Amino acid sequence: MKLELRHLNLVRTVVEEGGLTRAGQRLGLSQSALSHQLRDIEQLLGVSLFHRVGRRLALAPAGERILRTARLVLPEVEGAELDLTRDSNEILGTIRIGVECDSCYYWLAGSLRRFGRRYPNIVLQLSTASPQRPIQALLQNDVDLAVVAQPLREPRIKLCELFAEEFVAVMTPAHSLAQKEYLLPKDFASETLFCPGTFSEGLLYQKVLRPTGIRPKEVNEITLTEPALQLVKYGFGITVLARWAIHSRPANDEFRTVQITSRGLWRTWHAAIRLSRKPPEYLVPLLEVLQSECSAAHLVGRRLRRAQSNRSR
Repeated sequence: MKLELRHLNLVRTVVEEGGLTRAGQRLGLSQSALSHQLRDIEQLLGVSLFHRVGRRLALAPAGERILRTARLVLPEVEGAELDLTRDSNEILGTIRIGVECDSCYYWLAGSLRRFGRRYPNIVLQLSTASPQRPIQALLQNDVDLAVVAQPLREPRIKLCELFAEEFVAVMTPAHSLAQKEYLLPKDFASETLFCPGTFSEGLLYQKVLRPTGIRPKEVNEITLTEPALQLVKYGFGITVLARWAIHSRPANDEFRTVQITSRGLWRTWHAAIRLSRKPPEYLVPLLEVLQSECSAAHLVGRRLRRAQSNRSR
């Protein structure tokens, strides 16, 4: 491999400083020494990296390619070196977190607690100012990180995938649909549905029912999950919840969960931050913890689905 990190750093510094003199001052090199190193790289690669236009340097196509690589590779290397040399107790900051809906607190709270133990000097603030508009709050700098399940296409936002969760129909074991391998849209047409949140904004309506023009016989929007489960328990109807939410209950044998459509009904959680050349130092460890723990949660969810499938056979 001919290219080295110092070559990438040299090209990036010349571009960022706008010339050899200031780049040399930043790198601790004389202008002649810096020019010599540039010529060495060009001879090594057999291409020109810069063209001289009057008194300034302009990137040649080969230089532009190296610059793109430098901007991708060097921040990662610098971040890794920082992580390996610093003490987590030295990281200071406040992170304001906005969430899309209350259901994410079931898995998010534990991750935040473990993060707080590891980084005691970082203050975590959960923002409730804009509960339904976390992306807008992020763009307006009201929060530093947003946890969202239905991210918008927004060029100013960087999305970090966390995990996918499956939604299932929840009913009593005696329900007429309880023994089905999976439910089709038509199965909901004769049912009373207890819907946590707004039905028209929910995953079931948007991805399954709306495309087919089917609606449940009756829809009852209920703010909290527990009242919906109590009504389901006594046979008044069915509800739709994340699979992990029902299987984490101490007495989940009171309910039967059934997959929705042959492919399942899934949504993917993301952590969203404002797009910048490099995120603030204190956000990086939080993103790492969330991605690590949510990856483990995703595996658990897959195991729950396999276990449910094996029991129903």
